[in-house]
Amino acid sequence: MSPDLPSEKRAELATLWESCRLSAEEQTTWDRLDRAMEETTPPISRKPTDDELAAFQEAKAACDAFVASLAPDLQSAILPIIEFCRRERKLARQKAEKKDKKARKATAKATQNSEQAGMVAGPDGDTRMGGRMESNPPTVLEDLPSAASDNPLHRPSVEVEHVHKLYDSIADHWSHTRYKAWPKVEAFLRQLPRGSLVADVGCGNGKNIPAVKESGGYVLASDMSAPLVKIAVDAHNGEGAVADCLFTNFRGGVFDAVISIAVLHHLSTEPRRVQALREAARLLRPGGLFLVYCWSYEQDDERSKSHHRFPGQDVLVPWSFRTPGIKKQQHAQSDAESKIDLGEDAGAAGYTSQADVPDAKTGIQENWQETPPVLQRYCHVYEEGELVKLLDQVSELEVVDTWFDTGNWCA
Repeated sequence: MSPDLPSEKRAELATLWESCRLSAEEQTTWDRLDRAMEETTPPISRKPTDDELAAFQEAKAACDAFVASLAPDLQSAILPIIEFCRRERKLARQKAEKKDKKARKATAKATQNSEQAGMVAGPDGDTRMGGRMESNPPTVLEDLPSAASDNPLHRPSVEVEHVHKLYDSIADHWSHTRYKAWPKVEAFLRQLPRGSLVADVGCGNGKNIPAVKESGGYVLASDMSAPLVKIAVDAHNGEGAVADCLFTNFRGGVFDAVISIAVLHHLSTEPRRVQALREAARLLRPGGLFLVYCWSYEQDDERSKSHHRFPGQDVLVPWSFRTPGIKKQQHAQSDAESKIDLGEDAGAAGYTSQADVPDAKTGIQENWQETPPVLQRYCHVYEEGELVKLLDQVSELEVVDTWFDTGNWCA
């Protein structure tokens, strides 16, 4: 029943459908054609391209032909439904695109502020300013763009722009800053029985694959980013697939373990987060184990070594490229400052290579680029207890334990 409509309009639409007696086959055909037209509808906020117009006209023609094939009484009954859906969808798109425009402005402002501040970022947004490690503060998304659909499989624009496209563009650089599994993740994988089948959902560059293989297990890795999947497969001689963590192409009920490490915080709505957890549950065999890590809102000094501090839960986190081989001297640092842990996302262990470690005497770090480009990653950071509340919505899963590790809430 048209999941693209706002939920408050569903009852009104249901009333209209009661007066339209399509057969089950006709209803299925209409839903398919209507979905195709909705997906090809050009954006309102800009002039559509010729290809976009052609795709939309083709889909609309198919819908019109279907309506024309119906009996006259059915045509009269379905036309008010068509007008209602198109009107409400247009209003929903206008609202979503208006919010998306605000989000893009916030991103541009954050990027401009970072560049004007002369910040030089490390592997995950930690920055150097005047030779010292400083926090490059994330920008809060006060008006998070609403999803254009209630369907959790529909990808919101903020995720498309600030997660999917971003990771495709930074895949090689991002991979150089992630080189091994986090200690407790590795411990979880190594305690699995030999021969275990593991699904790494949101595998990134495959840094968790070696721990599975070395413990005698088998791993199938997946990620939304095709460049990252290629890196994972090539680097670790593994098996990988480009797939959405909400709907993978893996067989259900066969995996001994599923891991989702630093993935859930890139999903912008609660229904999408719950669907990702349901998909993990679908993959598991009865009695299988699921490990999930997501970035924590709580990043105080007592809990985390991370330099991140979040102004809100929905944030754009700067990602700055640094190009190895481009050298820039930094001001001298004390020995204590030269040992600061850059971390990974929210503080996992260490510098990525010896070249990243400042010289103990001079404080010079050889490979930092002076003015790297700054991109913005979308993240929803989790308050204490929030992950458990999501897991409670998935009846197939039973929470065995929860804890805080490397700036993440885990279960």
